[in-house]
Amino acid sequence: MMSISFRSALAAAAAIAIAACGDPDKPAAPQVISAAVETVTTTDLPETRFAAGTVRAATVAPLAARVMGNVTRVFVSAGDRVHAGQILAEIDDRDARAQTVRARAGAAEVEQAIGGASSAITAAEAQARVAESTFQRYSRLRERGSVSAQEFDEAQARHRAAQAELDRARRGRDQLLAQRDDARGANVQAATGLDYTRVRAPISGVVSARFVDPGAQAAPGMTLFTIDGGDHYRVESTVDEHDSVRPGDAAIVEIAGERIEARVTQVVASVDAATRSSLVRIDLPSRAGLRSGAFARVSLTTGTRRGVSVPASAIARRGQLETLFVVDAAGIARLRLVTLGDTAGKRVEVISGLTAGERVVVGKAQGLRDGVRIDGSRA
Repeated sequence: MMSISFRSALAAAAAIAIAACGDPDKPAAPQVISAAVETVTTTDLPETRFAAGTVRAATVAPLAARVMGNVTRVFVSAGDRVHAGQILAEIDDRDARAQTVRARAGAAEVEQAIGGASSAITAAEAQARVAESTFQRYSRLRERGSVSAQEFDEAQARHRAAQAELDRARRGRDQLLAQRDDARGANVQAATGLDYTRVRAPISGVVSARFVDPGAQAAPGMTLFTIDGGDHYRVESTVDEHDSVRPGDAAIVEIAGERIEARVTQVVASVDAATRSSLVRIDLPSRAGLRSGAFARVSLTTGTRRGVSVPASAIARRGQLETLFVVDAAGIARLRLVTLGDTAGKRVEVISGLTAGERVVVGKAQGLRDGVRIDGSRA
């Protein structure tokens, strides 16, 4: 027979075990955690339109040939960076050089003729002064009867002939001066034509296209290169004719994963009849890495609408699913699937799965999971 003291010890141990296990049918109390909570309200949300766009250089310079001739050398390729005035290609300049030589020779000949005409005028002026003086003296002598009529007439004829010769010399010089102006113009034109055989970059930037190779025949107006100014870029996109987009509207541009805040610079007034859309230009701030022709995703704010939004920190993504924790009336966190809309700053629109007046957990909370009790403070 067991002793009384042993039985008492066994009974005490059983009582402790029962007390520790408690009632097996009674649910365990939920864990309590601390988390920031925000009450959802209806607010004005930006009306956003998304569109595809293309990065363009704000300054584009198509460079065409100005003279005809075979292209002898090309110094750049597409993608090369160039500076204003840099020689990009050369065109056969033999004809241009010959014209320059002829123009210079013509100008020198006219200058020589002008020198001869000036000497002739000097001599004619001297003869005219002598004839004038003689004629005036014979006029006074004639009045006194000291010379015959024949002598007076001869002096008068010499005076008129000398004056006529002076006038002819001056007219000849004037004609030569006019020819000199023409010769100088021809000289400048020939020099310009020679300079045009060297195709130079009009602006600094990047060669975005090259359309010519050595040996090709160039002609006036034929495009040889296209240069994009490398300092300033913009995005060109299109919007529906019914979208209310105006210059100055805010825009978010995504290029290669980078978000750039910008504003609409221009909305072309005309509408494309084929697509019923208008061209929109958005100037981009200066930054490295932009390339003409790159794809851009454009987000345009076209107005406002009523809706609900939550802080982006309230959203958790599990694969393709987007969830958040809603705090029910009993203070219990419940995981809920939601459908999201546009993002505006640090907040995101909730299209479905949430209504105004509900409370959501924002931010990160240690131990947050479905079914825990939230000891929350307002965010």
